[in-house]
Amino acid sequence: MVIQTKVFAAVVMAGGEARRMGGALKPLINVCGAPMIQWVINAALNVSRHVVVATSSRTTQPLLTRMPALITDPRIHVIETPGDGYVSDLRVVTSSLRKPLLVLPADVPLITTDHLRSFLNAAKEFPDADVVTLVVEGVGPIGISLFRKGGGDWASVTVRDDDRLMNVNTWEDLRRAETLCLNK
Repeated sequence: MVIQTKVFAAVVMAGGEARRMGGALKPLINVCGAPMIQWVINAALNVSRHVVVATSSRTTQPLLTRMPALITDPRIHVIETPGDGYVSDLRVVTSSLRKPLLVLPADVPLITTDHLRSFLNAAKEFPDADVVTLVVEGVGPIGISLFRKGGGDWASVTVRDDDRLMNVNTWEDLRRAETLCLNK
């Protein structure tokens, strides 16, 4: 079954501290010629009506300064979270926005529209789940979830290992992402 309608919004979580990368502003690190977050936003815009970029006090100004589309594109909205950690900030975002919400981390630069459509179609197999999470076989969850309700009943969609479904959490991950991009 093919998804015919878009989710209400996609949320791109972009407020982290990138401790494993020495505090780098990960969303703005270039992968294959564009900031990581740009790849994620582009894919998300193809499956949602609009994209909400969830920032923190640490990331808001650099993102707005270096990515003017976050201000000028009417399909993109920026909200600043308290910056109390991923789970806490995610709770703030999911409780304040209309559902369904597709949540994505800003550090999955090789995600494609096809990945997202496949996930959303597979999530239909769990109509009673409040939250459906994407799990990559051999890797685990990578931060992509569909929130239909507050979050009582959870289900997982497991996909086979796909090198492009990776978080960039370390400098080594970044090198691997660049290599994968260049070998496409």
